[in-house]
Amino acid sequence: MRTLTKQEAEQFALIVLSGAPVPEAVRYFWSGDLTDEELLTYEQAWPMQPEVLAVMERMTGGTAWHTMSDEQRLDVSLTKHYNELAYVLWTTNYAELAGAEKVRADTARTAIEAKLAGMAGRESPLATFYTELLAKVATEAAPVA
Repeated sequence: MRTLTKQEAEQFALIVLSGAPVPEAVRYFWSGDLTDEELLTYEQAWPMQPEVLAVMERMTGGTAWHTMSDEQRLDVSLTKHYNELAYVLWTTNYAELAGAEKVRADTARTAIEAKLAGMAGRESPLATFYTELLAKVATEAAPVA
């Protein structure tokens, strides 16, 4: 079985962390075709190769996943997730999409736009206004003891 060189391991880890699915990252290192069995073998082996794990650890803050704090783990996970969403947009032509694939691209774009606008995980300004208004009305309507 072929293992990645140190330089390839670094490139493989960077490709995966940039949002590419592992099967696509594996294919990047082959000029010929892979059988389904070979692809599955490398999909399972390469992400666990010590050189790949070392680069992944270095690129995600220098701490192994299992020793990260909850905050670090969530931050790394969200960064990886947004990179995967960006990969969806980067690798698809919107004009060619229909149905579920178009919804997938729209969902990715909406999530990325919210992240870039600083609104990820927050209510919209209108929803915030409405929530505050309801709280104010409830406070003003509460009987004074």
